[in-house]
Amino acid sequence: MLMVDMRNHTARITMREIAAAGRRYASNPIALASFMAGVRLTPDVLLEGTWRNTAGAAGNFAFFRNLMLGLLPQLYDVRHLEALGGRFALRVTGIGRHGDFTTMAVNRRVVTQTGLPLDEASGTAIADASIRADAFLALWNDMLADLAETTLAQIAAARSAPSQTR
Repeated sequence: MLMVDMRNHTARITMREIAAAGRRYASNPIALASFMAGVRLTPDVLLEGTWRNTAGAAGNFAFFRNLMLGLLPQLYDVRHLEALGGRFALRVTGIGRHGDFTTMAVNRRVVTQTGLPLDEASGTAIADASIRADAFLALWNDMLADLAETTLAQIAAARSAPSQTR
């Protein structure tokens, strides 16, 4: 199993590896996998400047905020989120109070807010899943690397295909 840490911002880990590790990286790997299945990456995502931000403490964990609050709503399939119940509360552990996010379907759009929903009876925060910050970063690294590899293969195939213009 790949060891991941915040100093190695190029580490990669797949959702399959996270699920196989049980609770080592995520509190509920099955729920997390269900949530991540709604992410729809297109080659345009590779041009997004957010990926160049650092993800460590020096960056004040701006990567996670930019990803969850800015990019995820653009990348997420609202129908998938509605099938999950219309909301998913995720805690990214290891980054303090900056790691709680709730992604919701609102008027057929995806919106992410900071914080977690509260249990009405006890007032405690409810997370559908939590994941270590280093593992979450490595998961996104893997997803983006796969997208880049696929995009480059498609470009190469298009360049080598015989021209239809003659």
